[in-house]
Amino acid sequence: MTRFFIRTFLCILAATGLWAQQTEVVLTATSSAKLVLGMTQPKASGLDDATIATEFTAVLKRDLDETGLIAVLQERLPGDAAAVKAWKEAGAQWLLNVRMTKAATGDLQMEASALDTAAEKGVFTRTYNANRIVPLRYLAHYLADDLIGRLTGEKGVASSRIVFVRQTSPGVKEIFQVDRDGAGLVQLTRHGSLTLSPSIAADGRLAYITYKGGAPEIWGQRRKDGPHERFYPTSGAGGMLSTPVWSPDGKRLAFVQGDRRGNSDIMTLDLASGRARRLTDGNGINTEPTWNPNGNQLAFTSDREGGPQVYLMQDDGSNLRRLTGEGQYNASPAWSPNGAMVAYVSRFEGKFDLFVYKLGEGKAYQITTGVSTSESPAWSPDERRLVFTSNRFGASQLFTTDLSGRQIIRLAEFSGCQSPRWIRGR
Repeated sequence: MTRFFIRTFLCILAATGLWAQQTEVVLTATSSAKLVLGMTQPKASGLDDATIATEFTAVLKRDLDETGLIAVLQERLPGDAAAVKAWKEAGAQWLLNVRMTKAATGDLQMEASALDTAAEKGVFTRTYNANRIVPLRYLAHYLADDLIGRLTGEKGVASSRIVFVRQTSPGVKEIFQVDRDGAGLVQLTRHGSLTLSPSIAADGRLAYITYKGGAPEIWGQRRKDGPHERFYPTSGAGGMLSTPVWSPDGKRLAFVQGDRRGNSDIMTLDLASGRARRLTDGNGINTEPTWNPNGNQLAFTSDREGGPQVYLMQDDGSNLRRLTGEGQYNASPAWSPNGAMVAYVSRFEGKFDLFVYKLGEGKAYQITTGVSTSESPAWSPDERRLVFTSNRFGASQLFTTDLSGRQIIRLAEFSGCQSPRWIRGR
């Protein structure tokens, strides 16, 4: 988070969709080409056109547009087989037809199919069933994810969620969850204190720092949907604690432990035994750990050579080496889901911007630029976007960006946000 590198330490010191059956991949996940998808007006029984337009069609179009992989074409053309040629002439490569039926109970069934207009053959068919409490926009998310999965071989992230910290009152911060489109805000903790640094395990378990007892403690869940309990320290005081992060296998937490001299080190906690192990040992601040997807390496921020820089090491503390070479202040690393990139922030002229370091190239690329500050990068599950916080509209809010930095989208208007984490679901 950049300033989070400072703020965190000061704070410490102060106190349903189903997967497509087809296996053919039409477009690779790294291609820059866009498939043109013709979208007909959904046929519906038991639903009015206005509801479908705002809660389904508009949501589906936005979901697909934000992927950067599909260009949605909406023409006033019929969707029957006889109109395929007309859609093809209009530029559509695939033609999507959707039929919805709402039962008297409120339950909804949706049938979706896509046709290749050149080959005039079906490329996608799916049926979705939802009970009355499932919002119609969720069906749009599920369909978007499955269409992207059919196209690229990797499911989309329209139905994913973002977990983050939000200030609820002076001196009180809690952890919240929101859908990827900014809707469906849910509060996950209610400790009435500083609750910081959320981390989500692969199976959906939550871990975080809370000051509910006065001193910072690591709390979390030992099983999905289980109660929240203290992980560390198991007894007594644990000193200055921050930024717990689940290992990919969910068996360990990397975290930061500080001392009264102002130093801090990267630690790992084995959840089964409760044993903590120190990975770094020296004067200075070592903080903000992040795991690689194999769970055998960590990236972290350290000021061991002066200003904050990003370093790498093995999960036992060996083979320590510096990653970032340019810039005097680089921090807040976030390892990408496939392990090929590390996102981080760099300070220049008093503000922070997002960068991505491509490990295979040994080179960093700047993502954001401007007069505002961008902090706390975290990867989308499909590795196509980053979520981050920015003060570009005043207070700190959540944004997402593609890796070109040209498609920056504000997630929602609520403010006082920090430490976002992007997950498939929980």
